[in-house]
Order: sequence, then structure tokens, then C-alpha cells
Amino acid sequence: MMHTLTGTLLEPRSAVECAVVPRGIVRIDKEGRIAEVESGRTRARDVVGDDHCWIIPGFIDAHLHLPQWDRRGIDGLTLFDWHERVVYPAEARLRDADFAARLAEEFVSGVIARGTTTVAAFGSPYAAATQRVFEVFAQRGLRAIYGKSLADAKVPAELRDASADKALDESRGLAAEWHGAEGGRLHYAFSPRTPACCSERLLRGAAALAGMLKCYVQTHVAESPAAVAAVRETYPDQMDDVDVIADMGLLTPRTLLGHGVFLNQQQRRQVADAQTVVVHCPTANLFLESGLMDYVGHRAAGVRLALGSSVGGGHEAFMPRVAVECLQTAKALKVHALPRGSQKVPTPAEAWWLLTRGAAEALGLGERIGSIAVGLDADLLVVRPEPWLADLPAEQQVSALLYSLAPHQIEHVFIAGRRVGP
Repeated sequence: MMHTLTGTLLEPRSAVECAVVPRGIVRIDKEGRIAEVESGRTRARDVVGDDHCWIIPGFIDAHLHLPQWDRRGIDGLTLFDWHERVVYPAEARLRDADFAARLAEEFVSGVIARGTTTVAAFGSPYAAATQRVFEVFAQRGLRAIYGKSLADAKVPAELRDASADKALDESRGLAAEWHGAEGGRLHYAFSPRTPACCSERLLRGAAALAGMLKCYVQTHVAESPAAVAAVRETYPDQMDDVDVIADMGLLTPRTLLGHGVFLNQQQRRQVADAQTVVVHCPTANLFLESGLMDYVGHRAAGVRLALGSSVGGGHEAFMPRVAVECLQTAKALKVHALPRGSQKVPTPAEAWWLLTRGAAEALGLGERIGSIAVGLDADLLVVRPEPWLADLPAEQQVSALLYSLAPHQIEHVFIAGRRVGP
């Protein structure tokens, strides 16, 4: 079905430029791609939007956990206590594949209602549940990078892979079916929970299969001092988390490292040289008191970056609010530095970039999504913000929209040209 959208266009073009185009018109063709982008008036019938609406690229959440979707906002626990009391029981429920499918339906409805059109999400250790979740993603139209979580040590028995070989065989079968499925809308990620929870055989096997099948890898790195210590205890012959990941063959351009709070300058350079992505999860880092990631330091080192809600360790699933916390965390590190920092903190324009085009490029999807540009898949939002934004200069509109936009203002969500909600 063809659609014509109209409204003010928000076009994040780089980390320093976010254009605002009044009276924009976007035409979507039958293949779900953007066919035309122009400004003016349209005479098309059944137009979606009006002069009071904005058209924005769909948000990208590059790190979250589907089994924890209905466990957001459980405060007062440190990272490892939270694993024991919240994460593990939540994941164990997905032994029931029917429950996994129902939770996946809630998850898709929830993220779409918040304007997220692409996720990179961890699943459960159960292959049947992972299969059912992919089936829901396919039917509902979500764009997703997803995979069965991998762990054969240091987790409860019901969440532990019986053997590395069995876990890898299950993952390989899922990847063969789902990586690149639905016209490239779905992708598979080999998903070691953390290096501390995986044997060398499991990590090396995941790296080999991901390389052979050209799949993604996702895991956690340097999330908290306790997490860093756990990896050092498990792999005492390695210097740190990044050395373990690199030695196992997992430090690649298609690897997504969640958190990265405690990466030092040498580790940043190592990650940057490998073109590996660090997914900044500012709301979760603070919520679990893990630490404050130095986004500016990572950026200066050349690290490729995206944003993640880290639900449910992160309490906030609306990605513009996660982006605001990215800015606020950078400001906090600057003003509390001794002496006070002089570095430039990220701007609202950079936040929009991280939410859309920048994340798409980090995920290797920049030729498919992330922008309002002819030839790209139409992953777009039509939103109706508060009317006073129209009275501001364009640069101030970019900032005010980021800080004031709310989920209830999202009127239409398109993924690959198909209206999927809210």
C-alpha cells in the first residue's frame, strides 16, 4: 500500500547537523521504500499528518532484554543482586514457549507505541522460545536483531546451556532460519550473556559461527566493577574484558558491546580499532548504580556508539528520554570533574543522530534505515508535539522536541512502509 505523509521533517544528517524542513512531503512506494521527499503542499488523498505534525525517522534501541520487558522499574538492587532476584526468574518463565510468544506480543506493542522501530534485543536461553519470538516479530513487522542467550556457567541450572556444543547447534539452526529473513528486516545475534558466564569453547564457537554466517554478536562489557572482577576471575590469564572478547574472536565490526562504563583509554582504542560498537545505556547505568559512562571520552577515542534502553535494568523504554539522559550524564561528568571539565558535551542534534541515523550506521544498516531519504526503507514516525514548538527557531525546535516529546504524541508508526501502530 502506498502512503503520503506530510508535516515538518526532522532530518538528523550528522552528529552536528539536524535539519528541520517545514511542510515536508514523504511518499512511500508499494515496496515500503521512500519514493519522494519534497516540501510544499500535496493534493494526494488519504494523507497522513498535517502542518502541525512532524515526521521523524523511527527510533533504534540497540540494547535491551525481551524477557525483562514486564520487569521495569524494580529499584534498590545492585547489578548482581538484581540478576538473582529479577533477571533470572524473569528469563526462566520463557521455558514455556507459549508464554514467550505472549510476552513478545506485549514487547512489540510496547516498543512500537514508543516509536522504536528497530531493536537489538537479548532473548532467553530456550531455543523454542527464541523461535516463537522471531515468529511474532515476523508477523508484527518489527525490525529486530535478536538471539538466544548463551551461558554455560555461573547462572542458575535452569538457565544454563547443557553443553557448549548443544547451545551452538541450536543457535546455528535459528540463525540459518532467521538471519536476513523478512526481506532483511530480521537478523540473528549470537548472544553470550557475559564472558564470565561462558566457557572458552562457547565463546570461540559463537565467534566462528557468527563470522561464518555473517551474523551479529551482542554481549556485555565493563558494566560495573563487580562485572569486571567476575571476568578477571574467570579468565585470569587475560588482562580484562576487552582482551577476553578479542582473544575469543568476538571483537568485530558486527559486535555490539552493552554498557562499556569502565573502559579505560587503551581499551577504547582497542574497541575503536576493531570498529566494534559500544551501546551506551545511561538510564540503566544510573538506575543500577553501576557507574556513569564517559560518552565524550568514548567518542573522542573513535568508538562507534549507539544508544540502548537496557530494559529492564533500564526503567525507561522511550528512547528520546534515554537520549536526554545521555546528554545529562555527560553534563554531570563535566561539571563534577576536578578541575571542571572543558570538553563539549553532546548536543540535542547529536542525540537525534544517535537515535536514528547514527545508530543505523553503527548497526551496519545505514543503507536501509535511519533517515528520511529516497530509496531507504520507510521506518518513520508521525508525531504531534505541543504546538508552541512551531514558534521557536529551528535550532531550538530540535532541542525542545527532544526534551518535550512524549509517547502519547506518536500518532503513526511505519516500518518498511507498513503502518504497524501504535
